[in-house]
Parts: sequence; structure tokens; C-alpha cells
Amino acid sequence: MSLGLRWASVGIALLFVFFLLLFEVLPGLLLVRVFWNEGQLSLASWAEATRPLFQRALRNSFELAFISALQGAVLGTLTAWALWSSANPLVKRFTTGLSAVAANFAGPPLAFAFIVLLGGNGFFNLILKGLGLPTVDIYSKEGLYWVYLYFQWPLMTVLMLPAFGAIQREWLEAARSLGSSQWGFWWRVGIPVLLPSILGSYILLFANAFGAYATVYALTQGQRNLLPLQIGFQVGGDISYNPVLASTLALMMALVLALSLVLYRLSRRWAAQMEGA
Repeated sequence: MSLGLRWASVGIALLFVFFLLLFEVLPGLLLVRVFWNEGQLSLASWAEATRPLFQRALRNSFELAFISALQGAVLGTLTAWALWSSANPLVKRFTTGLSAVAANFAGPPLAFAFIVLLGGNGFFNLILKGLGLPTVDIYSKEGLYWVYLYFQWPLMTVLMLPAFGAIQREWLEAARSLGSSQWGFWWRVGIPVLLPSILGSYILLFANAFGAYATVYALTQGQRNLLPLQIGFQVGGDISYNPVLASTLALMMALVLALSLVLYRLSRRWAAQMEGA
């Protein structure tokens, strides 16, 4: 490598480190201000963050993340199993590619797509109204489960496909030759091997839904009481502007996500042990 290319690579690396410090490390360090009030150590912002409004926001975010992750985990695991069982490589490639695209399709574009299809005057709701059938309310709590499922399901599928690669088809054939049924193989061998990956992927889905902001804000215009929306209100609202309280709520969210990351790392270690056993 010439001297010029070497200096260019060092410059790009330093620029990347500066980018990380500016948008990843510095905001984390600024969260320390939640322990200060008028130049003194204080927990006043923590007391304010435990008001019933924010307790409900935290509980609603937990509920939305828990249920949407559970729905995505069940359907995504079954989809990955179907792809693993399929002998058609074209179906596998098409479904895997489609899942990868859908898993990253979130935010305002996803909200707009659901509004066009299932909004108050959406395409399918107009058909349901014409038939005299009940319509779908995507702005309700139950409606959000459907919206979140759109990116949780394919994400789980993408995450579980490598895990199913650890299941050797020779194991299934050996179990059959010993008189075991297919269900018996999955109950005694397949599920125990896959269980760490299922739990780890579920934790990722939970964290993915717990911190989601753009999709639910674009869909409901902030009408749902969720923790990410409350943080946004505290830094972007004209009336409720309170950056210290926003930092406190953000720190609470960061602690939940950090715990999720620790559990995910433990699940990956467990999965590696099971796959190597």
C-alpha cells in the first residue's frame, strides 16, 4: 500500500471514530446530567420520571414489545422451519430475500403503506365497509401489533435461518431409522438445539420493538402513550420541553436495552454450546 493510500485509510478511520464519538458516545455521556440539578447531585428528575403518565408509557412499551416480539418469534420460527424443510431452492432464495427487505421496511414508509391499505379510508377497509363487515383499526393498540408484526415476522425469519442450518438432515434420518416420529425428533433434538437461538432472537425482536419510534409516531401522530414518544415530546414539544426529563427517560430505556443485549449475548453463548455439543 502506498503512503498516500495509507494516510487516506487512516483519515477515513479517524472520521468514522469521530462520527461514533459525536452520535454514539457523546449523547450517552450527556445522560449523566440526569443526576444534577442546579449544580448539585439530585434525583429530582427520577422522581418526575416515575409519575403515572410515564409509568403507563413504560408499561405500554413493554406490552407492545413483548406481544409483537412473541408473535414475530412464533411465525418467524415456523417460516424458517418451512424454508429449511423446502426442497425448492428458488422458493428459499425468494422468501429469504423478501424477508430481508421487509425486515428493514419500517418508519414513515411502513406507516404510510398501512394507512393506504388499512386506514380509516384505506383500500381494504373500504371493501369491508361495502360488504357490511367490521373494519380494522390500525391506530388502536391491537392495530399496532399488526403493524409491528410486519417487520418482526421477517426479521425473526432472517435470524432463525442460520440457526436451522445447525440441524443436520442426517439427524432426522437417523431418528427415523430408530423408530422416532418427526414430532419426536423435533421435541427431543430439534427444539433443544434451536431454543437458545429462539430466545436470543426473541430478545432482539423485543429490543427492536421497545425502541421503535418513527413507525408509531408517523402512524398515530403521537396519540399513543409509549416511552419513545414521551422522550420525543420532552425534547421536541413546545409546551412540555424538558431535556433533563427526556434524558432520564432515555436512560431508563437504555438500561432496558442494555439488559436485553446482555441476555442476547448469554443466549448466543448457550447456542454455541448447543451447536457444538
